[in-house]
Amino acid sequence: MEKYDETQMDAALEKLLKRATEPSVPEGAEARLMLVLQSVEQQLKVVPFQPRPKIQGWTIGLPLAAALALGIYLGSRDTFDAYFPEAITDGISADMSDSMPSTGLDDAESYAEGDVT
Repeated sequence: MEKYDETQMDAALEKLLKRATEPSVPEGAEARLMLVLQSVEQQLKVVPFQPRPKIQGWTIGLPLAAALALGIYLGSRDTFDAYFPEAITDGISADMSDSMPSTGLDDAESYAEGDVT
């Protein structure tokens, strides 16, 4: 790509501007334009939007709080079992047996610690 030559560009621009002429506006163009604009303004139809129902702020945080509580319980590794009824905790601990498929997190932690060769 050639380097930009400012003097050459200025000369080409001057030559182009010498050939340019001012365009002429046809007679009555402004009046026709105003008539079109007035007719378009009268044809506009405004569609009213219904406002959305207000949502209480605390309802948005409710699922997040439930997920946080579940995450704390699952991450506690049975330290909160004394606070919950046995009907709930027995079912959860029965589901968390060794027969569950491995997620790979234990392997990743072992690899990060250097225990896996």
